[in-house]
Amino acid sequence: MKDTISPSNGSQVDLSVFDSLIERAHTCSMKWEKYKDQDIIPMWVADMDFAVAEPIQQALVGRVGHPIYGYTVPPDALRQSIADHLKREFNWDIDTDWLVFLPGVVTGLAVSCRAFCEDGDDVMVNPPIYHHFYDSHENKRQKLVKVPLKRFDTGRWTYDIEAMRSACTPKMSMIMLCSPHNPTGTVFEAEELKQVGDMCAANDMTIVSDEIHCDLVIDGQSTHIPTAVACPEQADRIITLMSASKTWNLAGLNTSFAVISNTKKRAQFETACQSIVPLVPPLALVASHAAYAGGEPWRQALLQYLSQNYKIIDQEISSIPGLSLEPLQATYLAWIDATELRLDNTQAYFEKHGVGVSSGEQFGQPHYIRLNFACPASVLNEGLKRIRTAVEQLS
Repeated sequence: MKDTISPSNGSQVDLSVFDSLIERAHTCSMKWEKYKDQDIIPMWVADMDFAVAEPIQQALVGRVGHPIYGYTVPPDALRQSIADHLKREFNWDIDTDWLVFLPGVVTGLAVSCRAFCEDGDDVMVNPPIYHHFYDSHENKRQKLVKVPLKRFDTGRWTYDIEAMRSACTPKMSMIMLCSPHNPTGTVFEAEELKQVGDMCAANDMTIVSDEIHCDLVIDGQSTHIPTAVACPEQADRIITLMSASKTWNLAGLNTSFAVISNTKKRAQFETACQSIVPLVPPLALVASHAAYAGGEPWRQALLQYLSQNYKIIDQEISSIPGLSLEPLQATYLAWIDATELRLDNTQAYFEKHGVGVSSGEQFGQPHYIRLNFACPASVLNEGLKRIRTAVEQLS
């Protein structure tokens, strides 16, 4: 693939582009098809209702102009644009040979379990957590050990390191992290990650760190630190999973990558991919390159818009009795405690009142809901209006 993407020149993107209402009904969108022909606003799956950045659209149009779409290898320009991005954003120096391309981060979780776990091994996760962390291992081969995050009075969730250490046994071979965390929105601090790294070193555990939301820190104060940067002495036991998909709204193009500095582990990972993991499609490679090479102005505008939307949610939810919004540092997924409503099925109740949210049950936290606010503010306001009405009708 020829490098035709100009580096980001810092030109600003008008935030009004995110106010545009783009019709997605009848486009086979998974997000919208779930409530096909129903008056329910879909605010569940992590899929934004924003048009992708202009450089990405232009790059895709340019590639479509070539009429052959055969098997395609990741171009050197894409590898370099990723390395440049990681250096610029996180001061992380990587070798482009460390990159292994995948059709999704969830695939990377499953491959890691197959590559680095033996029969009878234990794998640790920290609920509440993205539901695919619960089913990426092989049930007949490994046992999943759940060590819940702890929640401070401030609402911030983090690792319960003492409980995690106590859960380690000779069979514990891997931990799967989500950083920044989905669904709590926590951006972990360096010391928190270092404690996890030290624990894994003491127990000879592989660390798989899903960092797909690393470019979506929206609170204006926090800074994402890759686990491999926070724990440089443990870098050789870390598999980092990243993607442009959540940040630049490319989820349907199926692309991600693993960063694996350890040569042996990288070979094990690639071997585990054989015959079960397809190549990344050519258009996905093009879009990812365009995102990293030319999409930064759009991302900066997006972060501002998401921050504004979160403030709208914070103001509204705080005035609705029975609902409590957890403080969010990253992602565009609001984590809302609805325990006081005492509903048997919280998700179904809000769907009945016209808002499609994700159930906290699937993340391991019953009576919570997760709300996707990556949508035009007008849509968000209507969704919040319906939530308010739904709660008022419980009185």
